[in-house]
Amino acid sequence: MGKFYLGHVAYNGDHYFGWQKQKDVPTIQETFFEAVRKSYPLGRIDIKATSRTDRGVHALAQVVKFLAPRLEDPAIVMEKVNSHLPQDIRITQCERIHKSFKVNYLPLFKEYIYFFSLKRNEDLPPFVGIPGFEDSVDLELMKAAAGLYKGKNDFTYFQYRSDVKSDFKRNILEARILPAHELFKDAGLSEDVLCFHVKGEGFLKQMVRLMVGGLFMVGSRQTSLEGLRKALEGRKLDYRPAFIAPASGLFLYHIEFPEVQVHDRRKKVTDQKLFLKEFPKFELWQENKKGPFLIERPCDLRSNLD
Repeated sequence: MGKFYLGHVAYNGDHYFGWQKQKDVPTIQETFFEAVRKSYPLGRIDIKATSRTDRGVHALAQVVKFLAPRLEDPAIVMEKVNSHLPQDIRITQCERIHKSFKVNYLPLFKEYIYFFSLKRNEDLPPFVGIPGFEDSVDLELMKAAAGLYKGKNDFTYFQYRSDVKSDFKRNILEARILPAHELFKDAGLSEDVLCFHVKGEGFLKQMVRLMVGGLFMVGSRQTSLEGLRKALEGRKLDYRPAFIAPASGLFLYHIEFPEVQVHDRRKKVTDQKLFLKEFPKFELWQENKKGPFLIERPCDLRSNLD
């Protein structure tokens, strides 16, 4: 009988068409499955993730529940599977989990990070999704705009081709802009690297990238704080999400789970954030440096979608 494991998985999404397995294109799920199969050639394998990240989006702590055909120490399982994974996907933490654990239904909240910079600097890390704008964007306006996202708002204007057909309201617990080195204290990031940090009970398809787009629209004065506020009320007005931020700057940062009953005791899934000791030194993040992504004028949302 197989045993279930829970892995915290970091990956660079640049070369993948998102998490979910698709026909004829590389995905994180399929690559992970093949690594588990090579580690355990015989027996049933099953893999489920908490979040279905989109094409080009990264993760620091995606949570993956997988079935392996054999009972082994989680450290050995992690070592085996990592040995068959490409260098842009790594398990950073692994533990045994009960088969009843519903990895995709239990999360209390999720956190995302979007890296950007207002400086034009050739030495910026490759995961900075939007570099530039030093002379054209007001950071204080962007910070004020980020604060408007907090609370339960209507995100009709901040989702694209969502599989949700109605009720686009989502509760955002925290939304802020801060220097990235305040979250990644030992990573050696410069003052020029900023991040949008958002924590919410749930997110719509490409919602965070559109939220980042809204911040830059306000910061570049292409829309006003009042226009953004009204958009979050779901009003039909002149606000239009003019661009979606590139996927290259977006990371799934943390997933919080409640305590669950396992046999005769309560168990807490704890994210040890082991990636903090190595990020951004991982080989995962050293490829595909992006060029500048500039907002020269309002543009159509669809022209910026993958």
